[in-house]
This record gives sequence, structure tokens and C-alpha cells, in this order.
Amino acid sequence: MGEERMVPQVGEAPRKRRRARVACVPCRERKRRCNGQDPCGTCTEFEYDCHYAASARAGNGRPSMVARQGLSPDSAPPISPLDGSETRKSHGTRGQGSAGGHIALPEEARAHVQSLEANSGAAFARKLGLNIDPNNAPRLSLFAWNTGQRLGDGYVTRNPRPITSILSHAEMTSLSQTYFEKVAVVYGFIDRNTFLERLDQRWATDRGAVDPYDQVLCGVAALGLHFSQPSPPAIEPDLVESARALLEQESLSSPPSIDTVAGWVLRVAYLRMAATPHATWLASCSLMHVAEAARVHQEVPSQTVFDESPEAVNVDVRRRLWGMAQHLNIWASFDLGRARITLPNASTRPLTPKHGDPTSQLLGLMPLTEVLDPNQTRSAEDLESDLAQLLDQVHEVPPLVMAHVNLVLCVFRRLRAQKPSRAHCHIEKVLSLVQRGLQAARRMVSEYCPWHHAANIPFQVICLLLALDSRASLKVLHEALSVLKQVRDTWTSAVMQEAYDTAYLLILLHQRRKEEDAKELRAILDMHSSPMTHDRDGSNRANNAEQTTWTDSVESLWLDDFFTNVPGLREFDFEQLLLVNPG
Repeated sequence: MGEERMVPQVGEAPRKRRRARVACVPCRERKRRCNGQDPCGTCTEFEYDCHYAASARAGNGRPSMVARQGLSPDSAPPISPLDGSETRKSHGTRGQGSAGGHIALPEEARAHVQSLEANSGAAFARKLGLNIDPNNAPRLSLFAWNTGQRLGDGYVTRNPRPITSILSHAEMTSLSQTYFEKVAVVYGFIDRNTFLERLDQRWATDRGAVDPYDQVLCGVAALGLHFSQPSPPAIEPDLVESARALLEQESLSSPPSIDTVAGWVLRVAYLRMAATPHATWLASCSLMHVAEAARVHQEVPSQTVFDESPEAVNVDVRRRLWGMAQHLNIWASFDLGRARITLPNASTRPLTPKHGDPTSQLLGLMPLTEVLDPNQTRSAEDLESDLAQLLDQVHEVPPLVMAHVNLVLCVFRRLRAQKPSRAHCHIEKVLSLVQRGLQAARRMVSEYCPWHHAANIPFQVICLLLALDSRASLKVLHEALSVLKQVRDTWTSAVMQEAYDTAYLLILLHQRRKEEDAKELRAILDMHSSPMTHDRDGSNRANNAEQTTWTDSVESLWLDDFFTNVPGLREFDFEQLLLVNPG
């Protein structure tokens, strides 16, 4: 907090207040006390973007952070809000920042940080809060990551249980029906008929031992419970952990089977909807490595001695599994601002979108998703072309609509960060699309489909609407918050309550800032309205405070005189100016 006050001793001359020789830009602008550190104490405490003017730093005699660490400017690490406040506090060398942080980043690193932050809804919400009110901005967090966590911490099993000891045949059949009706519509990579045959066979030949196909059966059952039971029953942790333990065992075989890859996809999908971001990202990275070991990423045989897989895989199944693995890993990486797993020699082609096949349409978005990797250069022209292409697409299935909206929001944030003027041309279509996303969220609530985007998209939309801060965007704000509240009331969890409270706080801070801005404008007008306090008859009305329309009358008289004295404005529609814009 503040510095200790120096109290002079008896007989000692009073000490003058010591100031830092050089103050950082945020402290100078806010007239805050600065200790000259890098970052300074005030910026560390309030998480400001601590940086110093180049001229101020040039002659202070202190080596820069880059020089102190023995780094060249080109090798200095990019600083981003996604680094997290705990890292800043523990190391004391990384201030909350963006591409304009206290280290002068080269253009390439600056563009990387800008793309990294724009890809993440969490970083966008954090920067939005800092722009509205730095003192009260919400911390960096993945708000509304999903509808809530279903598994408690600390439940781990080393030995998988046979699924036949957890569920009856009838229960498994019912849960699989829920899975295929609600989940596989968009996450479709398992043939239903083949699955049901193997399900029946599993119970018919049960010998009380674990079967390798349990890794798939447990994953399907866990998702079936998530989409049918508001509260997780006691058997759900058994299913999830038995699947995890079995997947880890089966992944050690060389090469892993296609069933193991499918089991990992099911696990990551479940974690994305019902667990923490970190656990999801780690599992998605494991999924990519297992897919590589199973050669799922190579549609064309590699003709190498390393390819020992005797398993023949249908091309359609291969493309679906590979597309799902990429989809889950990329978005977990984008949201957390972390690296994704890329396999340079992948030859498996993207699934061709087909009418009536939402999974193919979802995975058909992959080409426009992969190019958003922060490590790849994407010009504003490229982003605008991608955005226009996406805005021309129309989808109907709610989870697919949400995935489409999520990608559009990401591309729009990237374009807006690089070229705001180009992004402005697409605002009308983007607002129309986000309203479709809100309608899809309402359908998910009514049909009880707790997809992660049921929570994530309404929150992201609220942040975007506040950032746009236009009459058209604020009109949609009421609906967006209402949808988020509806999701919170349906899936009552700490995650949803925090998301709703944070959205409410952002709107409240936005309103207060607007009120303060309005007061400043009113003060300026009041200060300069004194010459106009005499009406045309010469009577003085300056002290007539009881006339509520006095200010409006003064402004009308002044505007009337103004338009009269400026010939170029005589044809201006004065009445239209005074009307409140109904739109």
C-alpha cells in the first residue's frame, strides 16, 4: 500500500517528501505515487500497464529489465494479461500488460501478443474491465467456461472398474440413447449401430473383468449423465475416473487403438463441459499425442518402418476423430493463451461439410480456425475475408450455431484489434448473428442441453456489446444478460453465479463511467452557458432555478443563434437535431 510516513525526531530538521526520480506513465496520468521500480508498486497493486516514457528512461542511469536479465530486446518475452497476476506478484518482473507493456517489444512479438489476447475471451473481458474502470475491473479468469464443475477435487482411482459393475445393461442403453440424441448430433464420430452391437456384446459376455471397450462405454455414459441429470449421481465419478485410468493404461500400448483415441475424445469433451480449463487443456494435449501415436493424423500411409499399426481405419472415422481432436485442443489453447499441439506432417484432410450432418459442418470450420494460431501471421485483409465468409453461413442446430458464433467473435476481435475501421463495417451482421446465438442458448436451456457454449457465448456477447458501446449494441445487452441469468437459474453452480455477477459488474461499471462522462459534459455546458442566460428581451434568468426547462431553453436559443450566424448550416434540419433518436 502507501509508504510509511517519516516522523522527524526532536531537533531534527523536517524531512521533505521523497519522490521517485522517474515516474511511470500510468502513475503520472493518475497522479499516483510511483517508486520508480519496473514495475512500480502502484502498478503491481492495481495491475496497471506499467511502462515508462522512452525519454524519461533514457537518462536515469538504471539498466533496463532486458539488460539486467542479459537479454537482447528481440529475445524479451511478450507480456500478456494471460500470464496471470500470481506470476507477476511472485516474480515482480512482469507487469500486467499487453503489446504495449513496459518492455519495448519488436513488432512481431507485439503482433503475437495482440493475437494471443484477441483469441481469448478471458483476456478480452479482462481488458474490457481495465478500460472501463482499472480500480474495480474483474480479475483475469475464464468466466462462464462451462455451466459448472460436476466432479469434486481429489477423487482419483488407480484401478478402473468394469462398467458392468457400475451400470446395468438397461441403464447403459438409456444413457447411450441420450448421448446419441443430444451430443453425437454435433460430436458425431462413433457409428451408432456398431456401438449398440458392442454394448450388447459387452453385457452378454461379461466375466466381471475390465474390457478395453469400457473406455468408450464409460465416456458415453458420463456424457449421457451430464445431459440428463442436473446433479451428478454417485456413479458419475466412477465412470469418469475408470475411463481415465483405462485410457492411460491403453495409451501405453504401441500403437494405441482407434477405440483409445475415441475414448480420449469423449473424455476431453466431458471435461470441456464439466471440469476446469486447465484439466481440459492438459487432457486435450494428451489426446493429440495419442492421436499421433495411433497415426490418426496421417490419412496417406507414411511408408515408414515406424508405422506399425495393423488396424484399418475408415477414412470418414479417421477424419472425424482427427477433426475433433484438433477442435478440442485448439479452443482450449486459445482460451487459456497456451500453446496447442501441432503435428507438421499431418495428411488427414478436413471433413467435407455436408447438409444434414452438423458434425461435418462443425469440423468444416477447422480451416478458418487453424489459421488463427497466434504464431501464424494473419493480415487484416485475410481476417476480413474470413469474417465475411463466416457471416454468410447459416446454421440451425444450437450447438453448431454456438460454435459458429464463437469463431466469428474470435475473428472479429482479431480484426478489431488490428484494423478497427474494417471491423466496423461488419458490426450489423455480427450483432444479428450474436442474437441468433442467444436464441440458441435459450433452446439449450429449454431442451436441457448443458453445452459449454450455453454459458460461454452469452458472457462473451455481453463483453463484446460493452466494448462496441453503440446504440445498436446496447439494445441487445438486456437480452444477453437475461439469457445469462436464465442459464444461471437452470444450472445452479458457483461458476454460473460468478459469471452472472461479473457480467452485472461490468455493466454497472460501464453505466457509472457513462454517468461520470455525462456529468463532465454537463459541467462544460453549464460553464459556457452564462453568456446565454439573457433571453432576447434582455431579462436575466440566471437565478431562476425553479424553471426545469431553463437549461434546454438556453441551449435552444444558443443553437438557434449559432445556426443563424453560420451560413453553411442554415439548411440544417434543426428540429431533427433536437429530437431524441428513436433508433
